[in-house]
Amino acid sequence: MVMEERSADTVNRVGEVQLGKGHKHGRSEDSSSKTVNLGVEPDKQDLLSNKGQRWVFEKCVNFSAVDSPSIKEVMTVCGDHMGLNIPDSHEFNGWILQEELKEVQDRVKKVKDSWAITGCSILLDAWVDQKGHDLVAFIAESPAGPVYLKSFDVSDIKNNGIALLSLVNGVVEEAGVDNVTQIIADSTSGWVGELGVRFVADHKRPHVFWSASLSHCFQILLEKIGKMHSFEDILEKGHNIWEFVNNNPLVLNVFRDHSHGEVITVSSSEFEFVTPYLTLETIFKAKKILAAMFASSDWNKEEEGISISNLVNDSFFWKTVERVLKFTSPLIRGLVLFSSANNQHAGYIYETMDIIKESIARECNHKKLCYMPLWDVIDDVWNKHLHSPLHAAGYFLNPTAFYSTDFHLDPEVAAGLASSLVLMVQEWQIRITIATQLDMYRLGQDCFTEASQADQISGISPAEWWAQKASKYPELQSFAIKILSQTCEGASRYKLKRSLAEKLLLTEGMSHSEKQHLEEVALVHYNNHLQSCKFKLSEEQ
Repeated sequence: MVMEERSADTVNRVGEVQLGKGHKHGRSEDSSSKTVNLGVEPDKQDLLSNKGQRWVFEKCVNFSAVDSPSIKEVMTVCGDHMGLNIPDSHEFNGWILQEELKEVQDRVKKVKDSWAITGCSILLDAWVDQKGHDLVAFIAESPAGPVYLKSFDVSDIKNNGIALLSLVNGVVEEAGVDNVTQIIADSTSGWVGELGVRFVADHKRPHVFWSASLSHCFQILLEKIGKMHSFEDILEKGHNIWEFVNNNPLVLNVFRDHSHGEVITVSSSEFEFVTPYLTLETIFKAKKILAAMFASSDWNKEEEGISISNLVNDSFFWKTVERVLKFTSPLIRGLVLFSSANNQHAGYIYETMDIIKESIARECNHKKLCYMPLWDVIDDVWNKHLHSPLHAAGYFLNPTAFYSTDFHLDPEVAAGLASSLVLMVQEWQIRITIATQLDMYRLGQDCFTEASQADQISGISPAEWWAQKASKYPELQSFAIKILSQTCEGASRYKLKRSLAEKLLLTEGMSHSEKQHLEEVALVHYNNHLQSCKFKLSEEQ
């Protein structure tokens, strides 16, 4: 990844991103995120009943629980009040499951049908259960929403690269070879990391790219930087200060007095590995208030308190904290920027990684001895695990980036675009057509003359821009949409309930009908859960 000096306008724009004032890329409502229209307008009773039944499947409540006397009593009272017929566990396991299964299958089919246009990414979610079994679930991600595909126990084949490769190729074939654009893994080590290396080297699926998830790569970056500068001790001390203030009522009251009622609260994050840095940032912002509090005579001067007081009054500690935040805050804020649902796509990652590197350089006052070691760590993780030709092609095809004055066509971007074109488009005649059409896009000519204006780009996602503005060039349009529709994030953000997959994969002695029943329960539960996650992400936009 080549990073060059940017204009003052870019620095200002980067500052807005860093400070959380919002991302400059426009957002528009995704029609695919709306509730599925089943073609029937339900009455109030059916609506309440369906919601309750779906909640049971989404939360994967043990169906036998609805037969317990206490729950039965509550449900009966609610049912009588609303005029609802409360089903029992037999009905949940029977006709209700079958109705819900059909609805889920219809919804999944609609999503899969959209892959012919947008393509999809296969997300690999691997874990080890309490008994040491290696398990993996596969999710297909696309603009139409995430879909659960299958789960496998790979304990017996985790050291067999050929068998693992065959397993993944089978998932790709089931999703549709022409539909799958990339695979995103949630790990870079163990059998998953080895599988990634083998998959990239395999020539059977050259048009399917492999990448590690964005959040996992950021976790690696923070761990490497932390070890390089021995930050672990500072993170622990920051956590100790936070716990001392928030878990001691007397101290907390004194802090509130000095902070005019404010309390030390840590910003939430869906990524656990970020929390220690957010805690440290919160403590750093409150250092003057903390110093004033410990300078007063009101707080409880026990042994632990004296130790924390000495730490708060240690100027070297705060200088080190400032240095930690200087090195890591651009990464964390970049990850927060990526974590919003509309920014996780291939069209944003390349530019934003350069923005993060530039921000670190500015924090170091552009002193190479300060920022170059950090850049080297970022480049190492980028080159080994994160970067895909799709990211470079996405940067080129993202009109917001391409038509800005800061766009830079470096060799990596050109190579990524060319590689994506060769690998994703098999027919050489279509490749030539797309190459010609790319010249029109590059020069902003023909239909791109008006479409490249700022007011035509803002308020719309890159994939939607191509869908609306480039119909005159269908070959290039299709190529761009399949790249810009891909996510950079893995399956971890969906937090699948793994116990159900474990029960399905590891329970011995099940009959064929029992296993089929459990597979149906898993299909309904996971896809309802994923749909719920999609709605929540859409609401956050």
